[in-house]
Amino acid sequence: MRLLILGGNGRTGKWIVEESLSRGHEVVSLVRNANSLAPQTGLTVIEGTPTRQADYTVAANRCDAVLVALNNPRESDAPWSRPLTSEPILTNTAKNIAAGSIKRVVFLSALGVGNSFNDAPFILRFLIRKTNLGNAYADHNGVQEVMTTSDLDWTLVRASGLSNSSKVKKLVVGSAKQPKPGMMIRRKAVAEFMLDCAEKNSHIRDTPVISER
Repeated sequence: MRLLILGGNGRTGKWIVEESLSRGHEVVSLVRNANSLAPQTGLTVIEGTPTRQADYTVAANRCDAVLVALNNPRESDAPWSRPLTSEPILTNTAKNIAAGSIKRVVFLSALGVGNSFNDAPFILRFLIRKTNLGNAYADHNGVQEVMTTSDLDWTLVRASGLSNSSKVKKLVVGSAKQPKPGMMIRRKAVAEFMLDCAEKNSHIRDTPVISER
């Protein structure tokens, strides 16, 4: 497949790029700074931003699917830290995808988005309501609205807390209720699951909650 990866220079996106190339796919990554990704066989890096329709259209040319692992920029790695922009980057990107030519999209979302909010852990619901984390969740909810009102074959992957750990645990796929999700999941495991969805055309128009236990 020829895959467009948005956020390919991010902490989860880099795993998606690496895993895609290891499986023999052709990868296109649209990033603001082309030097943020090292040259690799099978990887085409295009400089631009996915929130600009013209840039997205160029990058999407001849691609079979788009995998999105974008994040809202903030002052620090803490998810509740102050956002650096008020632009709904994820939602605007979703709008460009919906208006584009690629029908298959796998978008990294989060546990607590949409109808998974009420079943999310109390501390997560508190942080969403009372801290800057709410801004990111509002953007994720915007993505969901765009996707669910489109004719795309979308998958919104609601991941638990993202971990940089290398310790492999059992992947848990379900809803916010059943089976009960774990608190964390490795970024590499997220990348593998997202790529599986694209390859197998699984979880079409679905919002699977994924974690590890």
